[in-house]
This record gives sequence, structure tokens and C-alpha cells, in this order.
Amino acid sequence: MLARTLRLAILALLMSFAAVAFAAPDGSEGTGTSAGADQSDGIDEELAESTEEVNTNDPTAAAISVSAGWEFYSWHEDEIAPGQTRPTGNDNSFNTRFVIPMAKGKWGSPWPIINRFSFSNVEAPGGTSGSGNAEFITLFIPRTWATGKIGIGPAINLPADEKQFGADVWRYGFSGVFLENSFDGRLMWGLLLRQVWGKTDPNSNKNLASPLALQPIAVLQLKNRWYISNGESPIAYNWQNKEWLVPLGLRLGRTFKDKRGGIWNAYAEYRTNVVYKDWQGAAASDIIRINASYTFGNN
Repeated sequence: MLARTLRLAILALLMSFAAVAFAAPDGSEGTGTSAGADQSDGIDEELAESTEEVNTNDPTAAAISVSAGWEFYSWHEDEIAPGQTRPTGNDNSFNTRFVIPMAKGKWGSPWPIINRFSFSNVEAPGGTSGSGNAEFITLFIPRTWATGKIGIGPAINLPADEKQFGADVWRYGFSGVFLENSFDGRLMWGLLLRQVWGKTDPNSNKNLASPLALQPIAVLQLKNRWYISNGESPIAYNWQNKEWLVPLGLRLGRTFKDKRGGIWNAYAEYRTNVVYKDWQGAAASDIIRINASYTFGNN
């Protein structure tokens, strides 16, 4: 329930502070796309600052960060089969996320590592609430360049408290990311993917593939630290039923740099599903997200 989510969040936060001790003093072991990090000798101060602001929205940025936000849902209630109405989902959720990078050489890794912990507390219709599926991904970054990176690593989904809040089984798989900064660092674009397997069919003891999550990433920096983005809009593909669920989102946000070199990021986001007719599960008609995050600086 909520207590479980809080315990997991506190544990991840403690680990984030512990990770600071592992970081190289001069930050020279970063992946090359971290907030506030010089990406190459050829990138001037203006480019570095614009890239820093955009990468605050990088869900796998090589900088310690913490975020929290609310999502509110309404659902399509169309007919998916004769006499069968589409199921609806939960009312809202509170989401937290911690990103904890580790320098090359930690854990014996020949590459930098990015750890990402995501937790949620879900409120179902009727007011009941509990922990949703927590997610842990570790990305090893074998390839970086002045404006981007490629990473791959394991993904783990922790079980939800009950089926009404998410899958109530452990699921294991992999994750990957490709990110690039263009137009002098003012546009960040790329793709984050996750695929896990678990015993999600109550009528079978087999490990089945959960829907593939393909999350396009596009963040465009505007003036005065404002930006627009497609938001947290992962495309889902159901392997068993060969169905797509495709969302479309728009995020408007602003970053604020503090005296310690850290960056606050506040945004509002709207999403809807534009491809959902063949999807047999719940499909949101409207999602509103309000979020704030803080990325720690190198000072």
C-alpha cells in the first residue's frame, strides 16, 4: 500500500545520496550528456547551458535527480465486442522517480551506469489505493558522443499490491535508450524502450511477454527556459493480441536554476490515446499530469 511505496522511495533516495560518494570529484566519468557536464572541448558555454536545460527532461540523464507528480485519468467506455464495454482504469496516481548515475568502473563496469527507480501509488474507483508496479532499470552506456548516447540494460517490474493497481507478479526483461541533441543542443530527441516478461496469465504457468513500451522522446527548448515536449507517452504493443495503443501528448514546462547549480523543472502535461480501437484493455481518453523535479548540480 502507500507505506510500501514510501519505504521503496526512501530506500531509493538513500541510495541516491550514497551514489554521490561514488561519483568522480570532477565529474569526468559522466556519459557525456549529463546536466551541467561539458560534452566536448568544441561545445561552447551557450551550447552547454542549452543542452543542460533540455537534458533535465532526459528520463535517463546521467545526473542525480528526483521527481514527483500526479496523474489524473478519464477512460474510453466504447464497445470492444458485442455487448462488452471496454474496462476502465484507475482514477489517479502519485508517481515518484529517482535517477542515480554511477561512473565508469563502479560495480566493475567498463561503462557508465544509470539507475532509474520509478514508484507509484494508485487510487482506484471507490477511493481504495495501493502501490502500483514499481520499475527499476539499469542502463549501461557503452557508446557516447558529444551530443548523445546509446544504452542498454536489465529492467525489473515489482508487483503491485493487488491486480486492480497493476500486475501482481514480478516481471523481468531489458531496457534500451538512444538520445541525440540537435540544433545547438536545443532539441533532444530519441527513444526509450522497455520489454519485460512474467506470469501474467492466470490460466497459464508460462512467462508471457508484457506489452512492449516504446517511448519517443522530443524536447524543444523555447526562450527564457520554457520548453515543449511530447511528454510521458509510451506506445504499447500487445504481442499476444497484436494490438497497438498509441498516445499523443503535449507538455509545457519551465526550468529554474538555483545557486547551487541544481535545476528545478516544473511542467503540466496532457495526453490522450489516438490509436486504441483494437486494444482490449483500458484506454485513457484524457490524462493530465502535473510534475516537479530537481536535478542536482555538480557544485
